[in-house]
Amino acid sequence: MTTLSLRAWLFCAAAAALSFGAANASADVRVGVQVTLPRDHVQVRVGRDAYEYHRGVFYRPSRGGYVVVRAPRGAVIHTLPFGYARVIVSGRVYYRYADVYYQEAPSGYVVIDPPPPVTVVNTPAVSTPPPAPQPPAYQSIWLGDREYLFRDGQFFVKTSEGLVWQPAPVGAVTKTLPADATPVWYQEVEFFDSDGTIFRKTPEGYMVVPAPWTPVPAK
Repeated sequence: MTTLSLRAWLFCAAAAALSFGAANASADVRVGVQVTLPRDHVQVRVGRDAYEYHRGVFYRPSRGGYVVVRAPRGAVIHTLPFGYARVIVSGRVYYRYADVYYQEAPSGYVVIDPPPPVTVVNTPAVSTPPPAPQPPAYQSIWLGDREYLFRDGQFFVKTSEGLVWQPAPVGAVTKTLPADATPVWYQEVEFFDSDGTIFRKTPEGYMVVPAPWTPVPAK
């Protein structure tokens, strides 16, 4: 194994270990949609109420699974979801994602009420925050006779209860890589790692493949 390959292998193993339990892409963000929780969600408490949280989306238990709910005021998350917008109102910095506003807090970022619009003196114009970036659309991917919906490195299938997360199916080919995919070289071949899901470029797109390296066993 060359020095470059060895370094790549060590980097991949370390990245896989660190990313275990890291957040993955969120499911449908529409309030009221019933879903199966994506992997690596975390619990967030607001007073006595407990919520499950995953990349900008909050969930509460519901019959047969979990349902997407509005972000609860006062909830604190450790990191902002990917795709947030930075908004300055009256000299204060806010962070906006999917119509939810956050401010920095000692332990992360806290959900707050939307700030009021700013009226400029002596002009009729009203400055309002820019619209939140819209999540990318799902890609429809067929593997055999089964359809998957792919977004942000995550795969889902349609059920009568909504979108249900599925492990990444080996052999599925996506048009684009997830935004957080990082290149990894192993034995002179380039792969891409997105939270433990490994892709390899092909003429048709990016194919999900098994990790060619052996993970470092946990101590």
